[in-house]
Amino acid sequence: MPLIEDTMDESTPWLVSALRERFQATETGMIIDANTDGNFTWCVQISAFERWFAELESLLDQTLGRRIAHAAAESEEWHWMQQGELPTPWFKRRAKRVDTVNEDWKLRGLGHFTVLESSEKDSTLLVTNRPHTSLAAGMANAVWECIEENRYRFQWSDRGAKETVIQASLDNRTIPNQVPVEYNWNDVDGNTDDLSRMYDLARWESDGFWTVEGNRTVMLHRDLFIRFEALLSPYISQTERTSDSRTEWCGIDELDRLVTWDAMADASRQQFLASGELILIADPEHWESMSLRHLALQGLGRIVKAESIDANGGVNLHLSAAFHPAIVVGRLLGCWERAEGRSAKAKWTSDTTGHHIQITSRREIAD
Repeated sequence: MPLIEDTMDESTPWLVSALRERFQATETGMIIDANTDGNFTWCVQISAFERWFAELESLLDQTLGRRIAHAAAESEEWHWMQQGELPTPWFKRRAKRVDTVNEDWKLRGLGHFTVLESSEKDSTLLVTNRPHTSLAAGMANAVWECIEENRYRFQWSDRGAKETVIQASLDNRTIPNQVPVEYNWNDVDGNTDDLSRMYDLARWESDGFWTVEGNRTVMLHRDLFIRFEALLSPYISQTERTSDSRTEWCGIDELDRLVTWDAMADASRQQFLASGELILIADPEHWESMSLRHLALQGLGRIVKAESIDANGGVNLHLSAAFHPAIVVGRLLGCWERAEGRSAKAKWTSDTTGHHIQITSRREIAD
């Protein structure tokens, strides 16, 4: 009777090597895209991202596809501005530029970009193997603007079978180039290290499409989420914040940002709980090892210190860096609730040493 290995490595060596070279892991649990100016990157299964996004839409009671499409367009434009000029050969300039885009998207898992037809004013673009239709539409329009060196308005439709069609129309308005986004928290720089990352098990499937253990996975920049947050603000400025929020954001005073972060965190919490992951925490130190699997593996951060603060599972957690405070706090709330079996609340602060998150039971427990 033949022996059968308990585990099988189905990864694609050339892809894993290329991902490790470009997306560098740090000791703080982050992933840096070496092709940009240190842009932090989330290595996320597309099913998890879509669940998070759907929960966010439900919590804010809004359809957010166009918001995230425009955030993706802005972020992708900034990405290519950091990359430098696209190729400018004498012949087949457009084709060479499209090839350059697809080489980049191949590692990021963003699908395959094609120009179906183009005239002086209108173009039809196609993204096959797209991970998420709104992201694909925004990013495709941004790269088309970079390729043609013109501005375009865009709308899109989903053809199913992982295909998004984008209609781009020439826009003669003067629109300034993107500038770096700002954020109001502190991250400590970390040296690169050899910690495991999700992409260590990447398997090539097709153009711009790779999986980890059978799950479609993409590399999304933090810049995208910060721009998305900024584009949300005008649409929720009149939204009242719940008086029973489970999250406290010290140093954040703007109502629209508080509402946004509350929703982003709760969506992250619900997405994690829906994943069915098992969490076992017997001692505070277990939080550090737990964070390697549920945070650092995806580039969300890493807990460097955990201290118990009460007899009911309350804990103070310290992270040197975080992909986005709301997403990370929500993930940690989900971990705490899965481990303790009851609802939790969190308090976040940031200083020059990074992020401090206090998690306790949401309701008082009688002695």
